[in-house]
Amino acid sequence: MKTRKMAMVWIGVLLLCTVSGANAAEVQKYVWGSGPMGGLWRIGVGAAVQLINEQMKDKYFYTAAASGGGIENVRRMIGGEFDTTWAHTNVIQEALTGTGLFENQKPYKDMRAMIFMGDQAVCVVALSKSPIKSFNDLAGKKVNVGAPGGIGVLIAKSMFKALGIEDKVKLSFLNPEGAAQGVKDGHIDAALAPGSPFTPSFTELARSTPIRLIEPTKEEADKIEKGLPYMDLKVIAPNTAPGENADKPRKAFFWGQYWVAKASMPDQAVYDALKITQEPKNREMLTKVMKLWGESGPVFGPVAKMGLQLHPGALKYWKEKGAKLPPEMLK
Repeated sequence: MKTRKMAMVWIGVLLLCTVSGANAAEVQKYVWGSGPMGGLWRIGVGAAVQLINEQMKDKYFYTAAASGGGIENVRRMIGGEFDTTWAHTNVIQEALTGTGLFENQKPYKDMRAMIFMGDQAVCVVALSKSPIKSFNDLAGKKVNVGAPGGIGVLIAKSMFKALGIEDKVKLSFLNPEGAAQGVKDGHIDAALAPGSPFTPSFTELARSTPIRLIEPTKEEADKIEKGLPYMDLKVIAPNTAPGENADKPRKAFFWGQYWVAKASMPDQAVYDALKITQEPKNREMLTKVMKLWGESGPVFGPVAKMGLQLHPGALKYWKEKGAKLPPEMLK
């Protein structure tokens, strides 16, 4: 009798282990490419990953992978390292067509759109005491353009080329935290810092050190818009960003970015990721961490024109929400 009871106990233990093992096996793991340490995307993705992992811990486990930024994100998605990531419109287009940054590569057709993640500003920042007051003043100066593999490097080089000063600017390749410290210490003269509108590192720097947003002149703006047609000159509203003249409208260039996923990522996983991050209370919390979450939504016109398709999981989510979607993305 005793032996029989012991046998039943062991059977129970084995069954429990089997069930536990099955449950553990059901947890789906995904890698979400973000950005460099101290950068806007690194913080925004990190908050979303923590949220999903906490609220759906029995179903998903996401890893927020650091990267050099937008360009590296897409390269690593193509290489199979990232299941999902954020990317800028110009990088998406070049990957889809095998041009520009992806010239001589096969057009990448395994990318799908999930959601528009707002417009990101390209801010050129210097200390308030700096003599730099226009973009052309950057000639002969040491300017940080971001970590290698990041979108900042491409944008900066394209801007400087459009202005005709590409051979006159001394480039530095620090991450956002290093750039802010470098500007503060005087090791670099200015920094190009894509953000919303500033990166967190420069927002933090502004708390203790007076900084200036370098605004383009009319002539400079015309040259940049001609050379970089995906960029739009917009106004930063008063009292929404730190720095010199923060109480007045200031101009900066902006361009769009999207949350994308591989076509092979399960529909339900994409649907759930959108559902969790767009749930009103969660969205409000994420927006406090990164402003761009508050701008996110079903704005797909720019990428629809490129031929980028919606992920089926995203299509299901946005249809349920009654979103107006471009006809070409409903195929």
